[in-house]
Amino acid sequence: MSLLSIEAIKGKIANKMAQPVPSHVNIFHCFGGISLLLILVQVITGIIMLFFFVPEPEKALLSIEAMSNEVFGGWILRDGHRWGSTILLAFVFSHMIAVFYFKAFQSPRQLTWTSGVGQLIIVFLMVTTGVLLPWDWRAYWAYALWMDYIATWPVVGGYLKDLALDTFTLNRVFYTHILFLPLILGGSLAFHFRMVRKYGITQPL
Repeated sequence: MSLLSIEAIKGKIANKMAQPVPSHVNIFHCFGGISLLLILVQVITGIIMLFFFVPEPEKALLSIEAMSNEVFGGWILRDGHRWGSTILLAFVFSHMIAVFYFKAFQSPRQLTWTSGVGQLIIVFLMVTTGVLLPWDWRAYWAYALWMDYIATWPVVGGYLKDLALDTFTLNRVFYTHILFLPLILGGSLAFHFRMVRKYGITQPL
């Protein structure tokens, strides 16, 4: 990277940092930023865990136990990723409630709201698939409960349950968790922030 491009990046960062924060912004407007920070923590801890996790039913739990008990700081890594996912889901949900309270879903921010709802669903799916990966008793019964719940959906419930049971493998859940869903979430976040930059922060009620 050339010195000129480094200076250009520094200039852009300085320009962003110099922009004033609207006076009406409070802690409830920060839930989105906190959610982004938690997503970055999940990405970092998840990437490191990839070096130790084995996505096979017979080895998944053993690999996690080995990482937690034999790798220096492994238990902090695992618990940070596990509890971080729960905290992330709570903050994304709280962010949606705050947006709804401030009526930020109204025109012209419909696409911002829609992409945010999509991100909540994606985060929920990432938490759900992450629960299955250790393939321990908790994962088994979580999967069983979800299949029973999906079967109660009208019209499509039975079909979706049969499809999930017929196509389920831990390896597919693994790649859905680390590749498919993160790519969708990344694209949705890029669009979401573009809309936020375009229309700004909601004014007070």
